[in-house]
Amino acid sequence: MVRIRLDEMKKVLRKVLGERGISSEETDEMALKVMSLFGYDTTITDNMLCKDERDLFYLLEEHNIVTAEEESSIVPSGKRWRIHYWRLKENQIKSILEESELEEVVQEDDVYASLEDSVWKRDEHH
Repeated sequence: MVRIRLDEMKKVLRKVLGERGISSEETDEMALKVMSLFGYDTTITDNMLCKDERDLFYLLEEHNIVTAEEESSIVPSGKRWRIHYWRLKENQIKSILEESELEEVVQEDDVYASLEDSVWKRDEHH
């Protein structure tokens, strides 16, 4: 089972929510909130969330970081009982992290692309 650390969640939220204009400070707070809610688990029940937390999870669902799921069973009275819960999409989160790391490497390589061709030529006098 893949485990997501707080620093990884911060990176992911900075990437996906930063593109929407949300500051690093805000995304870091969101990451802390998400990881605090999930703790060491990958699933939490929806009924333990307040409205603001649920709104955050809907936002994260739009970016494929969490998913909402439902189970249903029949209770002894014959009624159907539904349990709604949220699941961290750990593999998707790791995938976003890998993409982000590749983008950082490409950006580092671009430093050389900005240099003029003359920089790469040897001076024959020395």
